[in-house]
Amino acid sequence: MDIKNVIFDLGKVLIDFNFSSFWESIGTRGCERFLNEAEEPILLFEAGKISRISFFNKIRNIYNFEMSLNKFEKVWCNVFSENQEVINLARKLSGEYNVFIFSNTDEIHFPYIWEKYPSLHFFGNNLMLSYKLNAVKPEIDIYLNAMNKFNLKPEECLLIDDRPVNINTAESIGMKGIIHSSFEETKEKIGKILTL
Repeated sequence: MDIKNVIFDLGKVLIDFNFSSFWESIGTRGCERFLNEAEEPILLFEAGKISRISFFNKIRNIYNFEMSLNKFEKVWCNVFSENQEVINLARKLSGEYNVFIFSNTDEIHFPYIWEKYPSLHFFGNNLMLSYKLNAVKPEIDIYLNAMNKFNLKPEECLLIDDRPVNINTAESIGMKGIIHSSFEETKEKIGKILTL
């Protein structure tokens, strides 16, 4: 079956991130890329299962810092930059295919990203966001919820994501997948599946 829908992960695909400024702001040393110590509250928040106040309190308890919620939200968001080449590629594909954003994200990060980077607005309402779908990748529920929300057939979908575990779940339900590591490699892989 032909691909009709191209689905892009957000973090490390369309948008890059670096949490070093966040660590500096809360006065702690950097840790793993996925913030291992805070993984549980981050995933609960991204799944829309705890409030922003509860999330803030849990992070503050883990890292032991004093800061207002408003200041925390600013430094929590001050970590992003555009991957302009991938965004341009997605925009080009949007002329021939339905394009979507499929992301583990939260109610603080995503509105900030959407406002700061209007270059993403061509995705329109084609947004599959974890905190609105009440699950996170690589849980199968978020994939099924996303397919149902937009009435998509998995076999007509191509997912581009930087995490192999997320691609594995996609392929287990019949989607095609590309593991993103660089723009050049991803463009080449897309070109073997789609008409660019």
